[in-house]
Amino acid sequence: MSSGSLGMGLSFGVGVALSSRLKNNPFRTFVLMGDGEVNEGSVWEASMSAAHYKLGSLVAIIDNNGMQSDGKVREVMDTCSLEKKWDSFGWHVIVTDGHDTDSLGGAFGKIPFGDKPTVIIARTVKGKGVSFMENAVEWHHSAITQDQFERAMKEMA
Repeated sequence: MSSGSLGMGLSFGVGVALSSRLKNNPFRTFVLMGDGEVNEGSVWEASMSAAHYKLGSLVAIIDNNGMQSDGKVREVMDTCSLEKKWDSFGWHVIVTDGHDTDSLGGAFGKIPFGDKPTVIIARTVKGKGVSFMENAVEWHHSAITQDQFERAMKEMA
């Protein structure tokens, strides 16, 4: 499901995880979010619910690049330490390099089986590998031209 910027994906994930438990059909539920999305109150309501209902099958992955549509996360709504915040909400926290596939694979391998939901905080750089896109907030919502596409492909080769 695509929830856009309103942060409803985690709430949906909580519902899916609860449903799998009620139907005795165990599987993991994964929810991908941006760090700007974490500003939404619905994310925190869902995170409290997940911990309360001991949804150990729920895994949230946060693309932690420090940017959102309106600017840098710390300037729009500083979320402070995501690790401390998710831990305080009763989640198992794993921090990893979101650009390193071995590190990401290792993070997924560390997801415990138990009663606590897990959050993987993947530290990334917006537009990594493309000089005119790296850490540029306008690429959160801009369309690429053919010339820019060709330049980007050369830089990433």
